[in-house]
Amino acid sequence: MKSDLSSAGTSASITQTTKKRYRVAVYLALTAAFFLSLTAMNTVWELYGFNGLKSQIHRLADAMLLALPAWGLRKKRWLFPWIAVVTLYLLSNVWYYRNYGTFMPLTSYLMVYNLPTIGRSLWLSLRATDLLLLLPPLLFMGWYAGIDCRRSTPQGGEGRCFRIRAAAIGLFAATLIIAPRYLLFDKESEKNPYSWYRMEPIRAIREYGIINSWIFQCYHMGGYTPEEIEFATRYVEEAEQRHPRTRLVEPHRRNLILILTESLCAWPVGLEVGGTEVTPYLNSLARDTTVLYFPKVLPQIKDGRSSDAQLILNTGLLPLASGAASGTYGLNTYPSLPKALKKLGYTSISLTCDNKTFWNQDATSRSYGFDRLYERMDEGRQRPESDSILFARTLPVLQQLRKPFYAQVVTYSGHDPVETTFGSTLRQADIPDRNVMNYLIITQFVDRSIERFIEALREAGLYDESIVVIVGDHDSTITRNRYEGRAKRTLEDRYIPLFVLNAPLKTETGKVIAQSDIYPSLLDLMGAADYPFHGLGESVFRHQSDCAADFDGEWAGGNTDDSVRQRRLEAWRVSDILLRSDHFAGSF
Repeated sequence: MKSDLSSAGTSASITQTTKKRYRVAVYLALTAAFFLSLTAMNTVWELYGFNGLKSQIHRLADAMLLALPAWGLRKKRWLFPWIAVVTLYLLSNVWYYRNYGTFMPLTSYLMVYNLPTIGRSLWLSLRATDLLLLLPPLLFMGWYAGIDCRRSTPQGGEGRCFRIRAAAIGLFAATLIIAPRYLLFDKESEKNPYSWYRMEPIRAIREYGIINSWIFQCYHMGGYTPEEIEFATRYVEEAEQRHPRTRLVEPHRRNLILILTESLCAWPVGLEVGGTEVTPYLNSLARDTTVLYFPKVLPQIKDGRSSDAQLILNTGLLPLASGAASGTYGLNTYPSLPKALKKLGYTSISLTCDNKTFWNQDATSRSYGFDRLYERMDEGRQRPESDSILFARTLPVLQQLRKPFYAQVVTYSGHDPVETTFGSTLRQADIPDRNVMNYLIITQFVDRSIERFIEALREAGLYDESIVVIVGDHDSTITRNRYEGRAKRTLEDRYIPLFVLNAPLKTETGKVIAQSDIYPSLLDLMGAADYPFHGLGESVFRHQSDCAADFDGEWAGGNTDDSVRQRRLEAWRVSDILLRSDHFAGSF
């Protein structure tokens, strides 16, 4: 009898030990699967180096934390959805990077209303190599599906205690990897992950992993210290002291028509391929001595893309360090160009092909001071031919609008380098990259559409009584280096063009300017220099530093003066503080 009881006890002990081993095996297998997927994801970043032992260790910590639910979600119908969510999250960041050159911020996942408009961009982002990321989780699920959970899972109190202890050990081990750098080094130190996520997010992702990026983003959601607010306030006060409020032109009654052109780069302007001009109309404007043409404007958009461009042009602020200001702070109080012009009796409207929910434009257009937002101006098509419809429908609106007015016309056609049926001799040109050819053909169509719109303004009698500004909202995924067959992209490859027609002021146009310089320049053009906020840039009609800073600290332009560069670089941090603290609430 004692022998039987002893045998039964031994058997039960072996069974419990086996079940625990199975659970450990499940956790380790899922950790390995996520580690391999993270490794596959890291091969996508166009970054050389920074993939040594430190990167591998942080990747392991990420995988360990992502796999922790394996201890609590014992049933397949609960664990498999978690694996699917994590895998889709990793894939979405790969696709986002291929379109926008950075990691997808957490706040962007809240903007689900953008999904219908990014389908084509997503399709162009797919690669066969994405299967390398997808394969490890699929193999794990296939293996795990073959395990009998009833035999492999410890039951009762002992099983729960085991899983809790094991999960705690995994969490503690991952924390030991992640936490020390935050505790040992100041956040401005190069050895603190914070510094790299702020300045070089892709390098930071490579070196410090996903969980650290979440920590960084959550930190920024928490506001700023009084010292940081004081720093930003002092910066704005000093910036305003450098901007004289004396008018360069007297207030006038000329309309302002700003054509914010989707993904229009500067490099196709003046380009001939096989004897065909890509942008013949813009080329003619560039040669026209009465037109101000700035070919070296550094785009300063970030996670908010087109919405960041509207923020920069209409408020003079720079984008958030992480996330889209339009989504997170769309209802902030903003000083703005529409509000400055309203003081001079202007009506302001914004016209777009997008649905009003895209980039939260319904909220931001009101916050910026626009009197009305006209949405879906291309009849909801959102296709390469959209700009011709947009301009055709915009003209009657402008003709009926109370004058003087400010009209922001946001184009769409250049959104994606997709195949089109547009007639163009560029199809016979020697352009080996199909997407480059598609981009140039669409840019040629946009050029024709802008020309027809300008001519329509002339015929309607609106041209002579308007200042017309044509500017790219940001660079395209097809930059100059891709056309020239170079792997590395420089800031010069990303320049966007700026044209000002019927400008009442003249200035030098050959230097590098920042996208944030456009807002104070428009205030000068419109005789609104006495407005109390001139943005974080500088008016091209008063001073040109010939340098511009990107969000990651890269520089364009010939000016190497450290004090000038420091001030222009600090503007990024200042703007982030101003946005998150709603600095202008109650003032505008």
